[in-house]
Amino acid sequence: MPKIVDHDERRRHIAEAATAVIMRCGFAGLTMREVAAEAGYAHGAIARYFPNKQSLLTAAFLQLTVAANDRIAAGIEDLRGLAALHRMCSEILPYGSVGTASTRVLLAFWDHASEDPGIREINRKNTLRWRGLMHRFLAEAREDGELDPELDVDAAVDRVSVHNAGWQVTAALTPDIAASERIDASLRALLDGFRRRG
Repeated sequence: MPKIVDHDERRRHIAEAATAVIMRCGFAGLTMREVAAEAGYAHGAIARYFPNKQSLLTAAFLQLTVAANDRIAAGIEDLRGLAALHRMCSEILPYGSVGTASTRVLLAFWDHASEDPGIREINRKNTLRWRGLMHRFLAEAREDGELDPELDVDAAVDRVSVHNAGWQVTAALTPDIAASERIDASLRALLDGFRRRG
């Protein structure tokens, strides 16, 4: 019997291989040949799924965002308000060596997005999705009486977004500063500042 090939799984595997190459070699070291070697496929097999480097990069970045959103969805199940917001941020922030390595890949994509409208659009949509979730959790916190009644929720969403992005950049460029304990303390202090006093 002929072997049944799961083409979606192959595409995912190749996109993961591209991410692994970027993590190890940066964008400069990303070639279709290097990705094929990482994936364990012949060079021609990669071209059947991704005709050029741009299509591969787009798929790899989309897969990163889907994986992050899956982690967030699993983490916030049965949570709401500030507890849900804390958990969401914990899935985004670069904790430990794995988080730092992943952030280096993310920053490489952000840099590439300046000249790749496809990746820029994926990032824009994901950013809006995350901001929408943050707004929802803060609205829930307000409903539950957790928030300072004077808190501007839109401004709070801005602060959380910038906080997370700042730690991602810090972890990529100066990982010795971005210890997990410092990141978590910073997040807790930020969210505590939103709480109702007394």
